[in-house]
Amino acid sequence: MEVVLSNYGEVIATDEKSQEIYDILKKSIDEGQVIVIDAKDVTISTKSARFIFGRLYKELKGLFNEKISFKNNSSLFTFSVNEGILTEVNN
Repeated sequence: MEVVLSNYGEVIATDEKSQEIYDILKKSIDEGQVIVIDAKDVTISTKSARFIFGRLYKELKGLFNEKISFKNNSSLFTFSVNEGILTEVNN
């Protein structure tokens, strides 16, 4: 399954938007789908990255990279996701 983040806006930074994206990803993973995140032209706050991808990283217990991949992600997007995951894992 491909999730095009630009469908949710150019900037993902609100709790509501983060929850919406998390719910979609979680449901798809629970259904056994592998997800490709298309992050073209999208910026994500570290807080939202922590809420979405940090939580999923902890829940998937080592299967994160098998279940979720990214394409068209900028270096800033990747940095935010990595920081979000790292912050969540350290808490």
